[in-house]
This record gives sequence, C-alpha cells and structure tokens, in this order.
Amino acid sequence: MIESKNHQRGVQLFELGRFNEAIPYLSQAITESVYNYASKYYLALCFFNIEAFDKSSKIIDELLSETPNEGNLFFLKSQIAAQLDKATEALNLVNQSIELNPYEADYFGFKGMLLMGSKKFEEALHTVNEGLQLNPKNNACLNLRARLLTKLNRKEEADETVEHLLFDNPEDDYAHANVGWVALENGDTKKALHHFKQALQLNPNMQYAREGMSTALKSKNFLYKWYLKYAFWMSKQSSRNQWIFIIGLYVVYRLGIGLLEASDLTFLIIPLVVVYLVFVLGGWIMESLSNTILLADSYGKYLLTDNEKYSGYAFGGLIFAGFASVIVYFILGNPLFMLWGFGFFCALLPLPGSFLREKKRTRMIGLFYGIAMICVGLFGIFFTGDIMLLGGIILGMMVVYTWLSNFIS
Repeated sequence: MIESKNHQRGVQLFELGRFNEAIPYLSQAITESVYNYASKYYLALCFFNIEAFDKSSKIIDELLSETPNEGNLFFLKSQIAAQLDKATEALNLVNQSIELNPYEADYFGFKGMLLMGSKKFEEALHTVNEGLQLNPKNNACLNLRARLLTKLNRKEEADETVEHLLFDNPEDDYAHANVGWVALENGDTKKALHHFKQALQLNPNMQYAREGMSTALKSKNFLYKWYLKYAFWMSKQSSRNQWIFIIGLYVVYRLGIGLLEASDLTFLIIPLVVVYLVFVLGGWIMESLSNTILLADSYGKYLLTDNEKYSGYAFGGLIFAGFASVIVYFILGNPLFMLWGFGFFCALLPLPGSFLREKKRTRMIGLFYGIAMICVGLFGIFFTGDIMLLGGIILGMMVVYTWLSNFIS
C-alpha cells in the first residue's frame, strides 16, 4: 500500500519533534484510508508527547480492538499510566507488552524504571540485565543499570557500566546527564559538573541535565552537601523503613530529653532541641533555601525552573517578612508583630517547598496549608485576643504538617 502524502508529512514532523504540527496531517491521513494503523499509532504518539493522555489512550484502545496482540500498544498505555502516577497499572501493562513481545529490550528498561520507582532495586536490576541480554547496547537499560548499581552501593560495577556507556555513546546527552547523577550520588561533585556541562552542550534544553547542574552547584554549600547525602540515603529506603527511621529518631530525641533532665544536664537540652529541629526540619527548607541562594547567583539562576524560582522567591520573601516583623516588635513592643514573624517563619516549611512537589495534589496541599498558617497569624486577632493561643495553633499546624507531609508523599 502506498502511504498518503499526509501520513508521510505527519511522520516527518513527528520525527522532528513538531508534534502539534504533525497532528492535522495524521488526522487527515486517517480519513483517507481504512488501512490507517500506522497513522493512528503516530497520532497517539503525538498526543502522548504533548501530554494529551486522554486522546492518546482513546486512540490506543481503538487500535487494540482491531489488533489486540500488539506489544507496542500496551507499552504506550503503560507509559501513559506512569505519567498519571498509576504505577501498578503501568507495571501490569508493560508486563503484557513483554508477554506479547519478549525480545524488545526497551520494554525491560521501562519495567526496570517502574520497579526502581517502587524501591525494588534488586528486582529492577535483574529486569534490566534481562534487557541487556537481548541488546547489550540498549541505552535505556545501560543508563538504568548504572543508577541501580549506585543505589545498591555496588560502586565499582556502576563505574564500569558508566565507562561502557560513555564509550558507546560519547555524544549522547542523556548518557552524560545520567553519569553526572551517578557521580553526584557517589559524592563526586567535580565529575558530576563536568558531565552535566557536557550534556547541556549537546542539548541546552535538557531539563534532566539542568536539574543535575543546579543540584551539583548547590552541593558546593557544606550544609546542602550533607543534606544531599541524607536525601540520597533516604531515597534508597522503602516507605516502611523511612517511617521507622523518622519515628525512631523522635523516640531517641524524647529519650535524650528525659535522660538530660534526670541527670541535671538541662543546659544541654536546648542544643539537643536545636540539632533535632535542624535535622528534622532541614529537609523541608534546604531545597528552597538553596534556590534562594542560586537566585542571587548571576549564572546559577538560569538553571532554575520556574517552580524552583517561585520556591526561592517564597522562601526569601518569608524570611524577609519574618525578620522585619521581629525587628518591628523590638522597636514598638507590640506582641502582635512577634506573632506575625512566628507565622512567617513557620510557613517556611509548607509554602516554599510546595512549588517543588511533583504531584499537583501535594503541591496544592502545601501551598494552601502555608497560606492558612499565615492567615492565622494575620487575621486570628479578629477572633481572639489571646496571642499565645494563636501562636500555639500555628506551632501545632507546623508539627502536624511534618507528619502530614511524609504521609501524602
């Protein structure tokens, strides 16, 4: 069958990444022939790439009703499910792809990525190794293997995989970016910066590399460097182990307070409380603080995404408002200003970090929660004249958020 000119033009535009322009041509090609599987499939890919997932999924379902044994259709449905945060559904769909076509390495690479997202690192590594048996040069599997070996603390094997990756793909922007992240997780900031720079030279618009570069620049800060080590360590733990660590840390903190009180070493309680708060609350403010610092950097600010900039501005604005309120309190002696300052400082936990959340639901919860805390400080006086009560409500909201945040994440 001779392909229509509309189909050919649509595919050309698709391959150039001009998805919106390709859609009208592919849509027209579908109306020109009853043998339009290829046009429909490319149209589904176009809608997927512009994040019109409902339209893409509808076309795939139509194709599956006609050809129910096409592994690539289940694979695309799996990718859509993953984009919609439906990890279990995505895994089931990619398994169907593998059952229908067990010789496609990309399927194993994608399944490995889903398993890694579920913290099943050993199973994910086994899966990508299966993919590499099918195609030892598969880029997706090699990149994922390097990251998984790093997560499993098998650094020598990870380094060996990285060397093969760059030898086979010296001009691959994703390979350089991935090597950069592996180096960053291993604590080699200099090597990470080099590879992120290489990736951005090859592809200046690559968000994965831009995020890596900004994270590497932030890690030059001593406090952020240790926070990053802690974040990478926590990312390797299962959700269950993360909760055990958080609860265990609180139990140790309370026992420490009790022991110091019983030993007449009460002068050490305040330093212990400060250390505990810095450790526990640092995770909520460190990213936003580092974004504020990068905003002041003449080069670093260009690496930040819009949401990271909003986070930095929100953090800087709350810090300024908080200190300004406290200063006015000492000048005028009005405790209302101290309440305002306390509210602004407590809002540092939910509000700036909300812009950095990946999921819209958690982003909106953090944003409105932070605004609610500020509103209690600013407008609570119209409902009660007890400033201590209002301060207690704000403090309670902050404590509740530290637990709520871990739950909704």
